[in-house]
Amino acid sequence: MATSLKVLKQTLRKEMTACLKKVTAEAITTQSDQVFKQLLELDEFKTSKNVSVYISMPTCEINTRTMIQYILQADKTCYIPRCTKTTMDMVKITSWEDYLSLPVNKWDIPEPPLDEVRENALDANGLDLMLVPGVAFDIAKNRIGHGKGYYDRYLLNYQEWATKNNKPMVKTVALALQEQIVDIGAIPLEDTDQQLDYILTPCNKII
Repeated sequence: MATSLKVLKQTLRKEMTACLKKVTAEAITTQSDQVFKQLLELDEFKTSKNVSVYISMPTCEINTRTMIQYILQADKTCYIPRCTKTTMDMVKITSWEDYLSLPVNKWDIPEPPLDEVRENALDANGLDLMLVPGVAFDIAKNRIGHGKGYYDRYLLNYQEWATKNNKPMVKTVALALQEQIVDIGAIPLEDTDQQLDYILTPCNKII
């Protein structure tokens, strides 16, 4: 069963990659602006203080640069992912200049070096909101990622941390291109897959 699920997930990722490669840079920019407007209208974002946001790849997903810049200039603390081969932490960036100074990793995504001392969200006050990437989403708020399991594991670890520290669970908000929304049932699900709280698309929000 696990093997067939893995194959189904790999097949969906390949199909989505082929589909998303056809989305033009102009369309991604337009959709990213529309999703950013949806985010600004979300009450959970308005009231959030500690926000983690993925740094977008150059293609095939909602661009988060404008969102990062907004969070850094607002009365909020911004955290971004820093990964090893198996783990992911959310570490603090302090300014737009700090963001622009980050080196890029092998996926051409800015990321703080592992040996650089930065505040970890779970060593501070935790997170109120997490902006989540993915390959595909459905209106039941399911998600399939790139296959590394970083976000699913992080959310499980976060639940343990929240329980231990008497904190609420972080709210998760996926940012999706319209082309990333698939039919219910198209995403093969496992017990370890974490459901989302919200999905923001260019047209609407899924709650």
